[in-house]
Amino acid sequence: MKSDKGIILILLIIFLCILPFFYLHQGLLLIDTGREFYIPQQIISGNVLYKDIFNIYGALSYQINALLFLIFGQKISVLALGGVFNSIIILITGYFLSREFLNKSISFLYSLVICFALIFQTFLYNSNFPYSFAITYALSSFLLSLLFLIKYTKTQKSCFMYISCFFAGISIANKYEFILYPVILAYVLKDTGLKNGIKALICFICAPLISYSLLIFQGLNLNDVKISIELINNLINAPLIKQFFYKTSLNVLNNGISGIFAVLPVINIILLFIKRNEIIKNKPLFILILSAIVSCFKSFFVLNVNHMGIFLFPLCFLAFLAILNIKYQKFIPFILTACILIFSAGDFYSLEQKDYFLITPKGDIYTYKKDGDLINQAAGYIFENTKDTDRVVIMPEGSIINFITDRKGDNMYYNLSPLFYYDVFGEKRIIEHFSKNLPEYFVILPIDNREYGFSFFGKDYAQNFYEMILQNYNLVFNKNGVKIFKINS
Repeated sequence: MKSDKGIILILLIIFLCILPFFYLHQGLLLIDTGREFYIPQQIISGNVLYKDIFNIYGALSYQINALLFLIFGQKISVLALGGVFNSIIILITGYFLSREFLNKSISFLYSLVICFALIFQTFLYNSNFPYSFAITYALSSFLLSLLFLIKYTKTQKSCFMYISCFFAGISIANKYEFILYPVILAYVLKDTGLKNGIKALICFICAPLISYSLLIFQGLNLNDVKISIELINNLINAPLIKQFFYKTSLNVLNNGISGIFAVLPVINIILLFIKRNEIIKNKPLFILILSAIVSCFKSFFVLNVNHMGIFLFPLCFLAFLAILNIKYQKFIPFILTACILIFSAGDFYSLEQKDYFLITPKGDIYTYKKDGDLINQAAGYIFENTKDTDRVVIMPEGSIINFITDRKGDNMYYNLSPLFYYDVFGEKRIIEHFSKNLPEYFVILPIDNREYGFSFFGKDYAQNFYEMILQNYNLVFNKNGVKIFKINS
């Protein structure tokens, strides 16, 4: 084709043809995905991030989604379509970024890999309906920033520099995943002069400044920030999260196909060293590879494409292909075709497990049967037996139930999996909080947390918390592992 526009059109047609199979068939409602709906709902209700609502990510993604809810209504489909739109940005930006280094046909195949590797995964780690919109919004803005940075290195047009800095700021305001990338920005822009440097800095801080100024206007103070930093620091240094990532890393390294992708960051470093003379002379390529390397600082030795590492995979994989293109271009189409087949087969196979059609007042969605049954049972009781003003706290997780029933939970302790119960908050703090703030209802779901070394809430861990519930509440519902407690009158 003579124009990239034709290829983009074909990519969009393919994307839109595949989308109906996966639309509202992705994510994990009872775990992280449900939180992504509940927090924007609480923001609309007047609650403030970091002050009233515990949050481990940047504020911007939740502010964006709250705005979407305000404009289009609090429906599941609103954020689902927002995720699809963001995926299209990732897809098209990924294509144009690859075109800076690869030919049209290879870039086309690379984009299809991104479609099946990232966009249409059905579990938590996809860009349509993810475990965290913060990471997907951060990824799309990061890729846009890098694209315009590379265009700036090729053309020296100041407008590209400013646009790059603006999108970099949006990325950081969403999630800290690409926090080292501004170092590369500074390296590239160091010789632009003081005036241009100040303009670039203003562009960079624009989005974070607006985002966090809004929180301050809403009432966020330094003590709230201090407490949030303390809790996030607890999370970063938590023994259970280290155990969790160690186990998942061992699993992926023992998996043949995933194990190959897992070492991509290390391979990129090795290839950079081997081809350093050719790469350093090619400044755009050097920037691409450096950006890929620093973006993987949390997953450098194990890039788990079955987990959070998939969000770092598009750039890391592109850097690998760009280096390979220097001398071994003829092998690239075979590699890409194999990747398309591997990832697409996994996507369609996993799709078969999302066979439970969950009907809710906030929209209908497909999920796993075991999750759909739990949500239906809990939500059914809540609708029939509770008042709109009742607080219903779901344990250990399950904010999606609060969202679809319009019942407020606890905005600080909405996740009490073992990681948060023991290492982030601590049992003493949690029990003291609820002793002073007893909700009308507790719902305990049989969610297995064996990845953290424990299984069920109240049975294998949090026994003291469960005892507090028994002392103050009556068991009013007990079916298929779902227990609902109502406060003693």
